Amino acid sequence: MRGSFVVHRPLLQAGAPRRGRHRLLMSVGPALVAVALAGRLLAPDLLDEVAPVIALSGIVLGVPHGAVDHMLPFWTRGRRPRAVDLGRVFAGYVAVAALAAAALLLAPTATVGVFLLVSAVHFGRAEVVVPAEDAGRPVPGPAHEWLPTAAHGLAVVGLPLVLWPGPSAAVLGRLGPGWQEPLSSSVRASLGVACAVVLWLALRAQLSAGRRREAAQLAGVAAVFAVVPPLLAFGMWLAGWHALRHTGRLNWLLRAVSPAVRPWPAARRFAAHAVVPTVVTTAAVVLTSWDDSAVAVSAALSVLVALTFPHVLSVHAFDRWAAEQVREGP
Repeated sequence: MRGSFVVHRPLLQAGAPRRGRHRLLMSVGPALVAVALAGRLLAPDLLDEVAPVIALSGIVLGVPHGAVDHMLPFWTRGRRPRAVDLGRVFAGYVAVAALAAAALLLAPTATVGVFLLVSAVHFGRAEVVVPAEDAGRPVPGPAHEWLPTAAHGLAVVGLPLVLWPGPSAAVLGRLGPGWQEPLSSSVRASLGVACAVVLWLALRAQLSAGRRREAAQLAGVAAVFAVVPPLLAFGMWLAGWHALRHTGRLNWLLRAVSPAVRPWPAARRFAAHAVVPTVVTTAAVVLTSWDDSAVAVSAALSVLVALTFPHVLSVHAFDRWAAEQVREGP
């Protein structure tokens, strides 16, 4: 494309150190997990009461991490977008989200199933990519580190379906009628066995590889989704773990493609690009919410479903770019 240039090997040339680049942000999630687990032990009734509020807040606070997806093609190419190019990216993004929304209206049960599967892969991939970057390892390709990917995805998506069938059905049932009833006992038993086996194998592999921190984080995620009400667990984890870590990656990307940019200017640049999509999405959540907090969460999840699919495609392209930069390194 005329006027564009590719920034080769920024992941190796940026001013920030390769190791520990996300360490501070990565400490927030485990701290929240510890608080949630302690709260479940000491004040379980209070957690049940605040679960819908935390879930809705977590979804809203998680929005900004995908609000700059439209800038990723330009940031990774190291160029300023022209209006026509930005329009094309926006149009494609909106088109995918619109297709997802239409699918949710026309075939809600199947769409929710696809959404859960895609979300599990997306969440799991994030938990192998970010730790790899933090440790200075190459970004794994889609066919690599599938065991920890599956383990994290099953912990976040599978365990609530198995261990919290009633609350999970109450939320998912508002999105698709086929999800109004909990999964059958046989399906839950099979999924539970799969979760247990994959988690055990992933933890064993990480410990054998000397990745104790990653093993501890996986165990923490599994524990919180196993014993904390799913609304609270998901809202807390989305905002304080998944979204926060991805935001850290994006801020580091800004510093990587522009080594002279310091952390705070990079954060301000991120915020400037994220503010309008965040406001629009938050407004959509608010306008589709009612007085019933459970319905509000479901409305917010509907918006999340529509936006998940283009977001997943954007992050997948970002991960591929990051992997290619490392392979092109010296």
